[in-house]
Amino acid sequence: MKKILVFILIISIVGVLASCGKEKATTEPKPKTCEQIEPCKTALKYTTYYNQGAKDKVYDMELEGENNKSYTSKKEAIEAIEDKYQKLKGKKIKRYVALEYEVSPEKTYIYKFEFPDLETGKKTEMKMKIEKTDNNSFGVSQYYVPVPNLDITVAGKIVDYKTYYSKGLTQKEKTELTPLPIEK
Repeated sequence: MKKILVFILIISIVGVLASCGKEKATTEPKPKTCEQIEPCKTALKYTTYYNQGAKDKVYDMELEGENNKSYTSKKEAIEAIEDKYQKLKGKKIKRYVALEYEVSPEKTYIYKFEFPDLETGKKTEMKMKIEKTDNNSFGVSQYYVPVPNLDITVAGKIVDYKTYYSKGLTQKEKTELTPLPIEK
């Protein structure tokens, strides 16, 4: 009986040792989240401020120049702060899916976000361009109309996009929130 138990034990140990090493060890880092990537983090912050109704903060993040600012002055932006801001100012967009088009490496990005509105919970979409400024920060230009294909094209070819999901989304939420790519 002891011989049978020893034999079974040896077979089990050999089986365990044989199965070791079958899975490849990966040294690739985990995919980064939107909050870990500066331009995406800027886009998410802008989207949150915009959805809260914080027009003054939105104005501060927008790029200088023609048609980039949503208001003609900071004073006008402050006057336009929505009533809902007092109710929503502490809330953040926690559930979202973002598509990122890197048009110019580490300089120009186009983002398309889908998220539940902070006030109504209805699925909402925002599109914006994030550009690195002279002082190495990022500024925002919002698209109020569809993004032209020309804006996501490099050398005549539409650039690939990356998709970022907020933490904790179920597969169903990912499916429901994932926006259509810009080029379609």
